[in-house]
Amino acid sequence: MKKNKKNEAVQKEVPLSNEELNMLRKSVASEKVDRSKLPHYDNSDKAKFFRYVKKNKFFAAICILLAVCVVVLLALCAVMAIKKAAAERVNTDDYTVILGDRKYTVKYKDAVRGDILFVDMYKVAEYAQMTRTGSTSSVKFTAQNNNYLRFENDTDTAVVNGCMVELGAKAVVNAEVCEIPLDFLIKAMGSGNGLKISLDKDTNTLKITRRYYKTDDGDITGPVEILFNTDSFDVLQQILRVEKDRKYEYGINVDGYLSNIDPENAEDYLILANKETPLGSDYAPSDLVRLECKTNRDMQLRKDAERALYALMLDMAASGIDDTFITSAYRSYSYQVGLFDKYVGEHISEGMTKEEAEATALEYSAKPGTSEHQTGLCVDFMTNSMTDLDESFEDTAAFRWLSENAYKYGFILRYPPDKVDITGYKYEPWHYRFVGRTAATEIYESELCLEEYLELN
Repeated sequence: MKKNKKNEAVQKEVPLSNEELNMLRKSVASEKVDRSKLPHYDNSDKAKFFRYVKKNKFFAAICILLAVCVVVLLALCAVMAIKKAAAERVNTDDYTVILGDRKYTVKYKDAVRGDILFVDMYKVAEYAQMTRTGSTSSVKFTAQNNNYLRFENDTDTAVVNGCMVELGAKAVVNAEVCEIPLDFLIKAMGSGNGLKISLDKDTNTLKITRRYYKTDDGDITGPVEILFNTDSFDVLQQILRVEKDRKYEYGINVDGYLSNIDPENAEDYLILANKETPLGSDYAPSDLVRLECKTNRDMQLRKDAERALYALMLDMAASGIDDTFITSAYRSYSYQVGLFDKYVGEHISEGMTKEEAEATALEYSAKPGTSEHQTGLCVDFMTNSMTDLDESFEDTAAFRWLSENAYKYGFILRYPPDKVDITGYKYEPWHYRFVGRTAATEIYESELCLEEYLELN
């Protein structure tokens, strides 16, 4: 019969009887062991713990392993916290800028404003061989294929190929620097573009180099084109529309000329005449009138263009510029035939073949039908100090005045220096074309040529 474990436990707790105690005392007394030398029985919690561990070795091993894991985890967390703190620490060392083979240092306080790193676009443009135009407070940088960026001093927007976008911070534009956020330039360039831009924040080193095309054999064939785009931006405005409430400032009272300067039928003056879209031999405007402004011979223009030109030259004279006159205006198809043949003949007499002579003449003159003068909407300016139509006109007070005011009268610089590949003609600072004030303002502000403007409209 099985014993009852509960009863057995109760029996063990029953104290010894006197007889049993006496028997125990006699047994201890009869032993020859010196109990004073026996170790004291340690009944502390620590001793109990070690006795428990000794009896339960597997459980103790599991506890030790878990403790080691906790210590390792805490150590890793500490290391990560230290690294994060180091990464968040602002590196205030001066910046080393590497532009191709050129290397220079910019002080941290001059390079960083409001946690934004700025770069001097003047230096970047010079290295990348971009064309720089504009004034000391508004500057334009033109790269390949007439891609361009435009910045204005103390303005937090920029223009990328005719589109206004956010710059990220206010640009600083003056005679010495054009400082813009580096992040903006990287976004405007996109990936795989003609410039490679890298920034090492650990050493504060900014490196900008050109990319080059390579053959399968590794030979360099030329630099990759520098192109700008708005893919990474929200376009705020396409700079092609004039605000309805725009105010124009004139040096004279133009009330009597406004209907000509800004005509209702302005679209009639957006006709295009170039090498790709020639006019017919029978094309001739029906509203030609004689020029009443200063000229060197009798000439004609379409009526609105003539009245706008007359007001323009009155304003120019009121500004103190009275040495300017018109040397060419409307030319008929037949007149252009004779003029072009004359230029070709001159080059043939110099020893060129007919093909060479025509190619040379086409650089500055138009074949019959492709000349803008046949439209009756364009004029060539000269000053008394000039003996021929050439780029010396760019150095005159008249040109500087026209550059700032011609659009107010509906005229545009027809063949800009940075649009040669599009217009097909070399830079002609003397050649201005009437398109009406609205279109002229839009072209002036977007810095497009007439071909580009018409393509967008």
